[in-house]
Amino acid sequence: MTQRCDISELQPGMILDRTIFDDNGRVLLEAGTVITDLIISMLQQRFDGSYMAAFIRSPKKELADVVSASDGQPVAPDPKDDVMLDTDYLSLYDTVMREMQHLLEAARENKTLNLDEIGGFIAAGHINDICDGARAVTQLHNMQRDNDYLLHHSLHVAILAGLMGKWLRWPAEHRERLLLAGLLHDIGKVKIPQEILDKNGKLNADEQQAMRMHPQYGYEMLCESGLGSEQSIVYGVLQHHERLDGSGYPYGIKGEEISDFGRILAILDMYDALAANRSYDHKKSPFDAFDIIFADMMAGKLDAKYGVLFVKKICQALIGSWVRLASGKKAKIVYIDQSRTSALPIVETEDGEFWDIATKKDEKIVEMMTYQEALN
Repeated sequence: MTQRCDISELQPGMILDRTIFDDNGRVLLEAGTVITDLIISMLQQRFDGSYMAAFIRSPKKELADVVSASDGQPVAPDPKDDVMLDTDYLSLYDTVMREMQHLLEAARENKTLNLDEIGGFIAAGHINDICDGARAVTQLHNMQRDNDYLLHHSLHVAILAGLMGKWLRWPAEHRERLLLAGLLHDIGKVKIPQEILDKNGKLNADEQQAMRMHPQYGYEMLCESGLGSEQSIVYGVLQHHERLDGSGYPYGIKGEEISDFGRILAILDMYDALAANRSYDHKKSPFDAFDIIFADMMAGKLDAKYGVLFVKKICQALIGSWVRLASGKKAKIVYIDQSRTSALPIVETEDGEFWDIATKKDEKIVEMMTYQEALN
């Protein structure tokens, strides 16, 4: 049962039923957040002297019953109690994956793209359907990826591009172009020898040079397919590894020479690559990825306007997700301070304890956990 109560009436263990926003419309706490002493203190400080009501799902009597039943001991969260893996979303993702797999296999075999097939793929609308707000971000982290990195990475960047277009409030036609650029941003890799793509360990100089040609190959494939007139798409594909300071590739262009699509895809490509297990590196937590993205923004490599928006929106979507800590413990993210782009989360451990990761010197979030990893 939902009830309305003043901040002064909040108790640890209550669950927010509705999202709380600040005066500027920014998210402070997502619906579903478990209230902790630290969160209560934060809300009391932020709204000191002013009235603010919260809608909560745990009436005081129910909370007292829970505490009584546990003899005052923390109650451990259980992944089975969370709706972590959305089977409807997963089914739709599998449909889109099969459609994309067909496009990639044809591109690998023919070293070209079929514009009619691409048009049919987009017209089917399935790819738009999986660009579904916070749910999409959560599911991308919860699902298990198989060995086809290029397939999953292309889909994930497309989904993130579709979301980014919505977050930027772009018109539908412009969002669709960004989504398509995200879907095809790495298509040039079908021309890279598979032994280079699958190599464990660092590439040598010749292999690095070969790999750095994939944006150019992708650009050429798109132009040859008849998409050359769609400059925002083809330049997004060509420029997704360029950097604002000129340190990127394949041409080392800088600043205003790089298109908006190129700037956005650079961020999305980096985030998903860091979040995935690759042949030469283990997946990183989103918070480690954010640190890397922010370092590149501070160094003048990535566009801060797009980067800050992306990180804030992803943070909102991560609440409720399960993570693995450096100690080996499992924990669920219950709160992230949306007012600070570099904030670390508050988590509820598998022992039922609430930890502010920023205050834990010997603890950190190592990685996001898939649904199966959280259950095991």
